[in-house]
Amino acid sequence: MMSEKVLQSKKSDLPIILLGYMGCGKSTIGHLLAKDLALPYIDLDDYLRKIHGRSVTNLFIEYGEIGFRKLEKTALEDLLVSAQASVLSLGGGTPCYGDNMQYVIQSTPHTFYLSPSISTLCHRLYSEKDHRPMISHLTSKDKLQEFIAKHIFERKLYYQQANHHLYIQDETPQELVDKIVKELG
Repeated sequence: MMSEKVLQSKKSDLPIILLGYMGCGKSTIGHLLAKDLALPYIDLDDYLRKIHGRSVTNLFIEYGEIGFRKLEKTALEDLLVSAQASVLSLGGGTPCYGDNMQYVIQSTPHTFYLSPSISTLCHRLYSEKDHRPMISHLTSKDKLQEFIAKHIFERKLYYQQANHHLYIQDETPQELVDKIVKELG
């Protein structure tokens, strides 16, 4: 456990933003990081559920991808306008829509791209694909891996604009949190 003095030196008045492809660990790491730094944790998908009273899957179905991305953009802007000290996990596609990534970068220097391998993402996502509207239609691990590889290729330009990159191998979530805290200096 960190001393109070170390905790205070790691804190900032600006949010710490975690981004990356779905299944990269943003929520797990975000919860742990927020706890370690004694900051509020906000998951953008949870925030959307709260303000719209429907699951992300239902919002996606109801509004389509473009309509959903517009709702997501508005929610992101609402959260970043306050720019309070917090840990914020973005949806996997959030940085790739419109000027979201530029807005994120202008809001805080504490942006972290979490990047596990494609095979790790495939392994993590296959068992939960029915709960994720972007991949629920994929019927095999090979199709999922191909989809992920294509998607990451398209999104990497946005993800790599983050100030910090964490290339995840076999670290535990706590080890990744410790790396982030170290980067926060």
